Order: sequence, then structure tokens, then C-alpha cells
Amino acid sequence: MRTLPILFLFLGLPTYGQHLTHREWLIQSFRDMRLLPAYGGREKNPEQLASDSAFVAQMLAVNPDPHACAEHLLDLGSELLRNGDLVQAMYRFNQAYLMEPANPRIRRCYGAFFLALDRPDEAASEYQKGLSIDTTNVPLMVDMASVCLAEYYRFKDDDPGKAERVLHTADLLLGRAVKLEPGNARAGAKLAVSRLWKGECADAWAWYRSSHSRDPLVVEEGFLETLRRHCPE
Repeated sequence: MRTLPILFLFLGLPTYGQHLTHREWLIQSFRDMRLLPAYGGREKNPEQLASDSAFVAQMLAVNPDPHACAEHLLDLGSELLRNGDLVQAMYRFNQAYLMEPANPRIRRCYGAFFLALDRPDEAASEYQKGLSIDTTNVPLMVDMASVCLAEYYRFKDDDPGKAERVLHTADLLLGRAVKLEPGNARAGAKLAVSRLWKGECADAWAWYRSSHSRDPLVVEEGFLETLRRHCPE
């Protein structure tokens, strides 16, 4: 795909970076639907619809493949999100939505946006929407399972029942993910975590070793020490 002109990419948008708190996002998104996933499903006025059509036409003039255009915008938005610019990131994600509404990766990016706001429930909702589009999407399964594992840590002392439920969900998702992609190191590393907390030590060690051998960076820092403490060899 040809590189889009910088002026075009930022046409009509602020060029400064902006981090957000959840409260700030709520206030700003009330005024600006571009900060809501899929524009919040709000009805757009004729001027906004014309602007959307012009944007799509300009993108397709550079590359006639809507999927490639959407992926390019998602890459840009993901980089902005990593750099802490949540406003511009969501603008890009929504521009990708204009190009290809049914692209499940858009829901991954929306979920990542909410994780940056420390809102795991909203992130999980976006991942579920993505999985409703593509029930075999392994990255979405792993993202959703990661949220569940974080919720397990959060609730395991104060609400053991809820902790067990989210752990079960995580384990089911990860088990399905590694069946679909046996060589997915990230899925395997997360499955090692879920099997550890389920008390299935042999499986935990097996998934740790196979994932670590494929990509040591996917293993959470400190996990090996935790595994050794709870599942001595």
C-alpha cells in the first residue's frame, strides 16, 4: 500500500498527542462521537456523512482494497495508542471502521483502547463483539482470556466464586485457541497461567516449556518463579 500523505492523514484533526483518563473520555466522547467505538452507533448529520464518504473515497483512491486501507489505519492507531495518544488512536480506529466495519481487528483495537483507560469490562465487551464477527479469531480469544486472567487475580481473594468463573472462561478460550493454532506461543503462555491456577501442574509446565522455547518474550515476568513455587518439579 502506498504511504498516505501526512497532511491527508491528519486533515481536520488535532496534531498534538493526548492521553485521557476515563472521566475525561466520558466528557469528551459526549461531545465528539469520533471518540466512541464505531461512533457509538449515533446518527450522523448530512455534513458528517458527506465527510465520511469523502474520506473513504480518498482512501480508496490511494488503494482500492478496503481491507488494506483499514489495516493501515489500525497500524497507525495502534502505534499512537502505544505512544499514549488515545484521542488520535481512536480517531484512526474509527476511520478503519468506516473502511471495513466487519474487520474483527477493529474490536481488538477498541479493546486495547479501553485497557489503556483501565476499563477491562468495556474491553471485554469489544472483544466479544469481535468474536461474534469471527468465532475462530485466535488473537481476540487470547486478548479476551487475558482480561479474564486479570479479573481472576483481582477477585480470587474477595470473590472466589467469580474468580473461578472467569478462570474457567479464560481456560476454555485458550484451550480453543491452541487447538486452532498449536504453535501460537502467546496463547500457550497464557494457557500455562490458567492451568497453573486450575492446579493442573503437569499441563502448566508443558505449556510453559513449549511457549518459552518458541518465544521467551511471551512468558510473563516472574511466572517461572510462581510456577516453581506452586508446582515444584
